[in-house]
Amino acid sequence: MNVNGIGAGYAVAGYETRKAERNAAGRNFADAINKAAPKKETNAFRPESSDEVMQAWDKALAETGVNPFPMNRISTALVLHVESGQQGLSSTFLGDSTGSAKSMAEKIIHRLENPLTPAANPDFAGQELMFYKKFLEFLGW
Repeated sequence: MNVNGIGAGYAVAGYETRKAERNAAGRNFADAINKAAPKKETNAFRPESSDEVMQAWDKALAETGVNPFPMNRISTALVLHVESGQQGLSSTFLGDSTGSAKSMAEKIIHRLENPLTPAANPDFAGQELMFYKKFLEFLGW
């Protein structure tokens, strides 16, 4: 069937060609956006505190490779925060000083070493313990 001199095969071939061009343009655009965008940190939750505390936090993250707040686990810090009557975990749970961060890390370590009930995921509890001990070490404990 011809419509205005265009054969039946032209529409399909033209569609496929145009589709390929749009896909290529879309990929190029997405690549450009991804290159221009700043890299997101792998740690989904980042606390807020003094520079000294945050430097120790970052060093502990880098050295242990442990994310103390993975999306599929309930962290000990969150449990302690909720037990103290707070709703959820605020980004200031470490406090605003080295002393308050040390105090919170010590509470977390104590809970990990002396759990009220057996850990639901012992592997994660061990990783959390390793992270907070390293964090305390970098804080000068």
